[in-house]
This record gives sequence, structure tokens and C-alpha cells, in this order.
Amino acid sequence: MKSATILRESTELFRQGLTELFDTVDLSDLSPERFETLIKGLKAVANQASLAALQSSVEASDRHDVALLRRAGTTFRFKVASTKQWLTPFGVATVSRRYYQPDVGGDGVIPLDEQCGMVDRYCTPDVEEMVAYASALMVPREVETLLGKALGRGPSATAIGRVIADVGQFVESHEESIEEAIIERAPLSLDGDVLVISQDGVTVPMREQGVRCGRPAERPGIRDRATSPTRWREAGVGTVSIYAPPKDGEKTPQRVDGRVFARMPEPHMQTLERQMEAVVWDLTQVREFREVVLICDGKRTLWDDLCAIPTYEKATKILDVYHVAEHLSRAAEAIFGKQESSAKKWFETYRHRLVHEDAGVDVTIRSLRHHRGKLRRGSQRDDVVRRVIRYLTRNRDKVRYAEYRRRGLPIGSGPVEAACKTIVNGRLKRSGMRWSQDGGQQVLNLRTAVKSNRWNALWSVYQGAALRQAA
Repeated sequence: MKSATILRESTELFRQGLTELFDTVDLSDLSPERFETLIKGLKAVANQASLAALQSSVEASDRHDVALLRRAGTTFRFKVASTKQWLTPFGVATVSRRYYQPDVGGDGVIPLDEQCGMVDRYCTPDVEEMVAYASALMVPREVETLLGKALGRGPSATAIGRVIADVGQFVESHEESIEEAIIERAPLSLDGDVLVISQDGVTVPMREQGVRCGRPAERPGIRDRATSPTRWREAGVGTVSIYAPPKDGEKTPQRVDGRVFARMPEPHMQTLERQMEAVVWDLTQVREFREVVLICDGKRTLWDDLCAIPTYEKATKILDVYHVAEHLSRAAEAIFGKQESSAKKWFETYRHRLVHEDAGVDVTIRSLRHHRGKLRRGSQRDDVVRRVIRYLTRNRDKVRYAEYRRRGLPIGSGPVEAACKTIVNGRLKRSGMRWSQDGGQQVLNLRTAVKSNRWNALWSVYQGAALRQAA
């Protein structure tokens, strides 16, 4: 079918649709209800004409005069014309395509699917991107509902799950090329001069056999098994951030850009650490930072792993001030009692001294030892204070907050704490969810790209690979 014919037929369809619409809607006396009807009608008319033009165009490009195909020494013969539904921005197109079968057996080919990049795909590329992007933010049923509203008919939850798996696994197997695209198209901001690396862990429900927790069963036969179909394991979350010096009149440095990384549970967060270390190494090779900083909570195994990485050897190590404050709060309650005003007063005094005085950690430890001497040795309260003293003593070189503030460095790991909540908790820990290793990672691969504002770079690599495969 020639382009002129397609244009004529689509234009006529559009004209007829508009005529019928304007015969229905009285434009001389608009009301909110009629205005809404007009908008919906215009959208329906445009979609109908566009869908007809799309379907006619692609079917016209199929070679109906070709009976044989030769590929890599194999002959493919025309077998049958079959139809397939494609979900497009205009609605569902039912497209007729020619199927060719090989003489020697095996998979056949459909040239039209290849030409359009639609081999084994239900959604057109733009719709597929909508699905993948939305799936980074919502569960499949919500994506189905949202796109159903936007497109008139959305993909099923099953089709959405397949897009998540396809794109998520592509990200997993094309890590290097996607990273190159991010460096080229969406590099971290040049505005800051401090590079900050943070890591943390957050538990996720895995589809694995675990030990049942919670209260014992109160009735016979009710939750009387010792095992559970869910096992909670620790996923890894990390951030690489760029900070600029504090603005005039302020003391807190400004986070100007950052990237988020997340991996499903694995020993020592090894893949997460490798990915983040590679990004940091690349950055430090092409840019000169005033400071490179590691900020984490007090988990010893995490610090042991990070300090063993050569790239971080000269980094300034800082213990997250908010975790330190939590330990001080527990010590204050153990010393003075919960809800006591003296506990609050002591906590506020020594939190302030710890952050603002050069010798803050020393005076805090001395005060803790003094008050511990008044507690009964071996008691629970004594044990709490003893552990806080050991915690501060062990991390003495990481809590020089007054010095860090003078150097214009952040002292809190807020970005990674927020990432644990928004990247993992907000998507993988909703009611009734349990995850396989691969299924959870596929979602995290999409979600971290969106939350890092690097989605366009990822999608350019994915779509480029699809186009090369079609060619």
C-alpha cells in the first residue's frame, strides 16, 4: 500500500471521527461534562486514525511477493500469514505478518517482526519503556491500572512481569556498557569537591525456607510449624555522592548529586562493593576531589570489608553521627532511667560536645565511665553502658566531628539511610511479598536507575541493543 493511500484513508477516518464527535457535543454551550466528553472524544479519534495508519504502514512493508528466504545457508519457505497483537500508545494493533519455516527444521522467522524490532515483544518500544519505568516505582497490578488509564488498555500483570525480567536481566548482563553510557551522558555533577561513599544493609523477605518467628501458637494446629516459607536476609544498599561546600551562613555541606546502588543478599555485599569501588575509582582518575570520605554506621564487618579496598585507603573514615547519637541515648536511659529529665539533659549535653568539641569523644567516654561506676556490675544497665563505651573507644578515630565540620565534610549517612527506605523497603517489603534472588535484583536494577536519575542512559543502551538485534 502506497503512502498516499495510507494518508488518504487515515485522514478520512480522522475526518469522519471528528464529524461524529462534533455532531454529538454541543460546542455552543460547553459545560464541564461536555468539555470532558470533548477531550475523551478527540483522544479516541486521534488514536483510531493513528492505529489504522500504523497497522496499514507496517503491513504494507511486509514483502508479500517473497516465497523463499536464504539466511546463513538455510532456506526458509513462506508458510502462513498470522496475526499478532501489539500494544501501542494508540491501542492494540492486530498486525498480519508472514511466517517463514526452515526446510531443515527449527525456529522460523517473521521478517516484519524483525523489521519493527518486535520479535517476542508485545509492547512497542515506547510502551515498553513506560512499563519498565513504572515498574521501578509500582507493583505490576498498579502499573496495569495506571497504563490502562493512560492508554485505554494496559498490559496485563503477566506482560508487565516479563518486561521487568527482560529489562532487569539486560541491565545485569550489560553492566559495563550501561556504566559507559552513564559516564558519557549522565556523569555526576562537576559542582562539588567532596566525594562521599556510604553503604548499609536492609533485610528483605526471600522465598526461602526460614525459621518461624513471633509468638507461639495459642491454639492447636495454628502456626504450629517451626519453619516458615520466608527467610529474611540482608540486602546491600550504597550511595556515591558529590558534596559542595556549605553555602554562606550555613555549616552543612550541600549534596549536589549522587547515585544509588542496591543488590540482593550475598556474602559481604561483594557485588555491591565491586560496583561502587569501580565507580569511585573511575571518578578519582578523571577528577581531583578535595576529600574522599567513607560514612557508614558502626557495623564492624562492613568497615573491615571497606577498609580492605585499596581505592579507599586514603579516604577519611567517619562514623555516622546519628547512629552514635542512638548509642548515647541508650546509655543515658541505662544510667538515669527512661523518661527521666536528667537522661535527656545528659544526652543533649554530650551529643553537643561530641559534635562541636575537639575532645568531645574523650569527655563523653570519661562521663560514661564515671556514671558506670555507680551501676551494679553485671546488671543489664551496666552492660548497656559498657557496650557504648567500647563502641566509642573502638571508633575513636571516626568520630572527630568538630574537625570534620571545619573541613566542610558531612557527618551523617542520610542518603544511604533514605535509599534503604525508598529503594528496598518501599518496593520489596510490601504486604505478602517474597522474592527470589533474580526477581528481586531485576526490580532493583530498574529502581536504582530511576532513583539515581540515570534512567535515560540505561534505556538508550537497552533500546540500542534491541535495534541492533533487529538489524
